[in-house]
Amino acid sequence: MAQGEVLNVDPKSFGSIGVFGIKEMGRFYRHVLIQNGFPHHAGIGFAHCGKTLFAAMRLLGVENIYYNQPREIPYPTENPFTR
Repeated sequence: MAQGEVLNVDPKSFGSIGVFGIKEMGRFYRHVLIQNGFPHHAGIGFAHCGKTLFAAMRLLGVENIYYNQPREIPYPTENPFTR
């Protein structure tokens, strides 16, 4: 899960393409999505619904819930000496 904003950018392509700005997404992508073998797809909610989605995943028994961490909090696989 990540919270961000839709950017008004022309991707110069066709189909259903959107551009989103998400804080610390590069680190999240490397240390969560790639590390865990998640496919590159997204489900988008056009509201601030992270709190509700997180609670729903917990109620459903999902054990591995990931979200983008602020720069001050390293991911378990991130080298802490690159700051």
